[in-house]
Amino acid sequence: MPPANISLVARLAREPLTHFLVLGALLFALGTLGRPAEPTVVAEGAAIVVIDEDVRQLAGLWRMQWGREPTPAELRRLADEQVREEVLVRQALAAGLEAQDILVRRRLAALAAARLEQGISLPEPSQAELRALYEADPAAFAPVAELTFRQIAFSDRARGGRAKEEAIQARDALSGRDAAAGQGLGDHTELPERSENVTPDETAALFGDAFAATLTTLPVGSWQGPLATLGDWHLVFVEAARRGPPPPFETARPAVAEAWKRNRLEAERKQAYAAVLARYTVVLPPSVAESRP
Repeated sequence: MPPANISLVARLAREPLTHFLVLGALLFALGTLGRPAEPTVVAEGAAIVVIDEDVRQLAGLWRMQWGREPTPAELRRLADEQVREEVLVRQALAAGLEAQDILVRRRLAALAAARLEQGISLPEPSQAELRALYEADPAAFAPVAELTFRQIAFSDRARGGRAKEEAIQARDALSGRDAAAGQGLGDHTELPERSENVTPDETAALFGDAFAATLTTLPVGSWQGPLATLGDWHLVFVEAARRGPPPPFETARPAVAEAWKRNRLEAERKQAYAAVLARYTVVLPPSVAESRP
């Protein structure tokens, strides 16, 4: 019997429909192919409606994947598969399974956090704000000569295109924690997990110019990111940074503006979360209720 099973898997792997469904199911499920998502109906017997626009989107995805139009039979099989997925999702929601699955809960939390961040709009800083930030600590804007840092990679290939979202979720979970807290997270990469006393040029040679340029602007002692490399997103923890002499304000202005933006974005994130948190009554056990992080 095992040879027959292997043969079946091999045939499925060669099937265009199998390849298409792996690529297209996520795009269809997230936002129903670009349309605003309706509240999920889990009542027994509720209608499941596939409209012409859905079919056109399915056909378009098929063309992108295979370079030809789907046959009527293939298109019907795609529609049937989406109906099957919707039926099973509704059954899962009706049974409350989403509340019992930690991966689903974390995925929902990551989507909600990303949605909060999308609503943040930063104003342009004034010259006075930038100069005040610079004068508070001119040495912080001195060019970095050497860095020691750790990185955690999140691969789009390994995570089905969700690497950035899941990196943001991990960053939020690591907030306030030390470098060791990142052990065991992320995906395999050929890039070094820890780089010690490396120059920006050496970092750029391994991770790319954009990564290295952003890395030199990050604060020491906290998990930051995600930063992009080819196909991956990285969280980084700068353990140490050796700097040269402080530059004059006008030279440092781009770095000061980046630091202002980073500080303001973090403040806006916290404010957005606090606004959502205020809608709930939170009850903690006495063992932690009096403690503040």
